[in-house]
Amino acid sequence: MHLKLGTDKWYRACPPELQAALVRLSRPIRLSDGQELFQRGETESGMYCVLDGALLISNVNEDGRVAVLSQFEPCQWFGEIATLDRGTRHFSAHANGSTEVLFVPGDALVPWLNQHPLCWRDIGILACNKLRVMLDSIQETSFLSLEQRILKRLERIATGYGSRVTPCRRVNVPQEVIAQMMGVSRQSANKALKSLEEVGLISRCYGMVELHTGAHRLSGDPGEPPASG
Repeated sequence: MHLKLGTDKWYRACPPELQAALVRLSRPIRLSDGQELFQRGETESGMYCVLDGALLISNVNEDGRVAVLSQFEPCQWFGEIATLDRGTRHFSAHANGSTEVLFVPGDALVPWLNQHPLCWRDIGILACNKLRVMLDSIQETSFLSLEQRILKRLERIATGYGSRVTPCRRVNVPQEVIAQMMGVSRQSANKALKSLEEVGLISRCYGMVELHTGAHRLSGDPGEPPASG
């Protein structure tokens, strides 16, 4: 277990006592495809880590429109905000394929953290890492083309939003989900993905995108977007 969790940079940097506590206080949860882990507004605190499969993180507005915010993959940790502020969950999470999640209940984790107060800082660092990603995404909306933003998002998923020690080359995200993440139509997402594929930055097959060497260079340079109509 520790070896697998050690593929996550945040967990790897945590003090040994916190690493051990997260494992000792946890229990596994297995989800089938589409099964919900929790809903927005739920009050249960505690932290989660994806062990296998993936979780789609989403919200639904009053009109029933689904907005997919991100996809969490092994071995990403989340749930730290509700643990820090004792507030409600601010998004919903459901399985994208067969998924296993590690759950550390708040009623066990919080007392342990109170007995080891310096470890609260590590929980705060996890939240700050998410905030940095969110701020970068906001800026990209203004400065990058749709192609570049899609490439950035695929890279972030492949790297576990910067947390994965070894990035993946393949990202299992359907085109419809990519469109929802970007807040655009499926047609617009398809056009942008086709453009990225034509210049050799990605290749696609059903429900999966493979990132090619050099993709990170283009996505970080807003001055050289791939061609788009």
